[in-house]
Amino acid sequence: MIAAVFLPPLRKEADYFYEFIPLPIRATAAASAIFSGVIMITLARGLKRRKSRARNLAILLLILNSFNSLTQSVVQLILLVLLIIYRKEFYAKSDPSTKWRPITAFIQMSLITLLSSGTLLYLRKDNLFYGSTSLLQIAKIVLLGFFGIDAGLTFRSERLSDSVAFFLGAMGIFTILVPLWLFFRRVKPINAMSEEERSILKKLYKHDELQDSVAYFATRYDKCVVWSKNKKAAIAYRVVNGVMLASGDPIGEYSLWPEAISEFIKVANQYAWTPGVMGATEKGGQVWIDQAKMMAIDIGDEAIIKVKDFTIEGKPMGNIRHMVNRTKRDGYSAVTYKWPDVPVSDQEELIKLAKEWRYGAAERGFSMSMDRFGLAEDNETIITIAKKGDQIKGFIYFMPWATTGWSLDRMQREKGVDPGINELMIVTTVEAAAKIGIENVSLNFAAFRSLFERADKISAGPLIRTMRNLIRFVSNWFPVESLYRFNAKFQPEWQTRYVLYPSPTDLPRVGWAAIRAEQFISSFKSKGIRR
Repeated sequence: MIAAVFLPPLRKEADYFYEFIPLPIRATAAASAIFSGVIMITLARGLKRRKSRARNLAILLLILNSFNSLTQSVVQLILLVLLIIYRKEFYAKSDPSTKWRPITAFIQMSLITLLSSGTLLYLRKDNLFYGSTSLLQIAKIVLLGFFGIDAGLTFRSERLSDSVAFFLGAMGIFTILVPLWLFFRRVKPINAMSEEERSILKKLYKHDELQDSVAYFATRYDKCVVWSKNKKAAIAYRVVNGVMLASGDPIGEYSLWPEAISEFIKVANQYAWTPGVMGATEKGGQVWIDQAKMMAIDIGDEAIIKVKDFTIEGKPMGNIRHMVNRTKRDGYSAVTYKWPDVPVSDQEELIKLAKEWRYGAAERGFSMSMDRFGLAEDNETIITIAKKGDQIKGFIYFMPWATTGWSLDRMQREKGVDPGINELMIVTTVEAAAKIGIENVSLNFAAFRSLFERADKISAGPLIRTMRNLIRFVSNWFPVESLYRFNAKFQPEWQTRYVLYPSPTDLPRVGWAAIRAEQFISSFKSKGIRR
């Protein structure tokens, strides 16, 4: 129906579908075709996701459109009976909403109407108007037509003028009605994580030494949480495009992880969301597989420095040692603090620099990075500051990991600083960790590490090397290979991370949701070292 508005050869085929649309809607011709098509696609998606509201609307449409030919009436009656008989199959609640939903819907509808209306009129301008008509004039007609205002162009006939006015007016009405409907309908709002829940999570990540290194990141402001019955275990998540996406392993008492997973799946089933997990460890992934019958795919490895074994002496660490010594000779120094112990003047400067040193690139992260920096509530965070003289030139910021570990959140530096400043800050951090009994320091996540390692071997086949070259191409936008090479210099222990998904057909949806959640789509300009 939508394609037929712009492609005349398809109109005959589209006429068949028009017979299934209620006559009052069908009367608005091209305007209704676009919106009816969008509504029918949305309705079909809702039925596929077993939404009860989609079923009710489908029944309403079938009843309203019951006065057609005998054949179509029989088909519609069968559909109506099936929807009634199998009503229990449509159990899913409507997705929780936010106060911004009508606003985003208005923006989306406006874009759809502007582009579709403008394209349609531009393609048919020779049949509608006298003389040449520019794209700017078409845009003016569309914008004014939505409000019922004449743009002053001469049509070839009064009938065409009335048709275009009616078409644009109908588009404008649709654009207003959909956001209004979203505004007035009663939908349960998203249950954002409360301060009390965030406080409980901050206690749970210290439950034992086997907690996930990314547990503290569960306290991000954009995450929700489900609990075991006694709130001794939890799973943080976010809903993206109908995917209920958890991050890392469950938090808290290991014996209660299956119970928390069951609650997670229960919520996903209530709304017909696709469950998924981004960045689970081997340990957590196995529990998900056993409890929820999920499937797993390796997405990379987390670099973890074992503090007691770390040294920059010896041949394997020669490059690190050389870079650190040279940076020190160039006048750089680094100091590690707990965030509350950083001088107030430096705190203010760091908060300002953290924004400046993004250099216009969007903040990324969901599973392994925080959405805030330098707040008093995160009083257990660790920061290592690099200076040259009195000037701050770089810093690395860590979240607490249980009671004996630190987990990297961000690593930022000023453009143009001398090479080696990152190595200096990491070595300084590990040395400070050793003095106070910290056992593990988690660095960056290295995507596709095993692929790079296999490709470096003499036994690597053409397929492995082709895949490696493809990832190298992607590295022009994302620092995939450079992060792996940088991490590997520190001789870390590697911990594999996985994406979990219910079935092979769900993997694309879960993968896309993970990419959206991690903000990779808006980060093509980012080349800085960032977790």
